[in-house]
Amino acid sequence: MDLKRIIINVIKVIYLLIILFVVYQILKAIFGGSWETENIIIAGMGVVLAGLFAIVGFLINQGKCLGMLEERTKNIGDSLINLGRDFKNHLDGKHKR
Repeated sequence: MDLKRIIINVIKVIYLLIILFVVYQILKAIFGGSWETENIIIAGMGVVLAGLFAIVGFLINQGKCLGMLEERTKNIGDSLINLGRDFKNHLDGKHKR
């Protein structure tokens, strides 16, 4: 495995552990536990915010890929138009002789 994949997996494990800890604290608070309601809400918002950052990163990456695909498709379309024009000019030139 390369370093990037290892770092991504470590971040995923840390994120999962944080989620499990927040769920544990919520259950503990429900059954007469340790955290105040405000702390649980703040922790939950932190988990949601971290998830949003991951989603935004994914969407930016997808946008880059789609932008390259759109550019490639446009270039292929332009090439086909030019090819058709060349054939038309070639055929018109042959028929006029």
